[in-house]
Amino acid sequence: MNGMNGMNGMNMAGSGDDMPGMGEPTGPKIAAAAVADNGLHGTVGGYSYVVDSAAPFTFHISGPSGKTVTRFQPYEGRLLVFYLVRSDLGDFRQLTPSMRADGSWTVPLSALTPGSYRSYITFAAPDSSAGTPLSYSLSQPLTVPGGPTVAALPAASDTTTVDGYALRLTGSPHQGVATDLGVAVTKNGKPVQQFDRLLDGYAHLTAFHAGDAAFARALSTGRSAGGAAGAGDLTATIQFPESGAWRLFVQFETSGAEHTAAFTVEVP
Repeated sequence: MNGMNGMNGMNMAGSGDDMPGMGEPTGPKIAAAAVADNGLHGTVGGYSYVVDSAAPFTFHISGPSGKTVTRFQPYEGRLLVFYLVRSDLGDFRQLTPSMRADGSWTVPLSALTPGSYRSYITFAAPDSSAGTPLSYSLSQPLTVPGGPTVAALPAASDTTTVDGYALRLTGSPHQGVATDLGVAVTKNGKPVQQFDRLLDGYAHLTAFHAGDAAFARALSTGRSAGGAAGAGDLTATIQFPESGAWRLFVQFETSGAEHTAAFTVEVP
């Protein structure tokens, strides 16, 4: 798909209340360029993430030919997903950048508190020798001058709350093994039945490793068959490349409002 001036990421999946049995990724089969990658590299498979300016935050991706990439395979409902996390994992943002026709991207990044950060991009390239589009996760460090305040990582827990919602996490993650996770969401003690689409599913899960901010992105698999009318927990599959403490961010949307909850997960 060719880039267009002012393209903002193209939410291909659309939005609206869910229906039982819906919510699994809708795009074509895409393989990871580096299955066990931790997302800490700026270059993988000849594709490089190049930051051009910090204010405003702009970047481009150079391909194996050395030229700026302007064509992408739609992936997770967008052409590219951008994340930013502070080194203590206390500040997480998933933002929607805009791409110009020349392949440069601009991120609507508001003011940041002083400290060390890392920005990540995930995207899929439409061409590969195997004939299957490949996905890439690349990152670059970012430093905001000043005296940083470091937040302690919350203790591991399978429950958390956000915006009046209570969430419970299920699953038994292990290093290097794909893990099925479930997220039960309740409000006022009752299971939430209706969710809007977010990217290419009903829940978007992203995790970062304490200490080095290694990256692990989950793939939404829809909803479990439990619950009223077959609409149960939000589900996803994730693979943690390292053991230890991870901060798992869960994004979901209800009635047009997006919510971000966080769990600390210990991976053996």
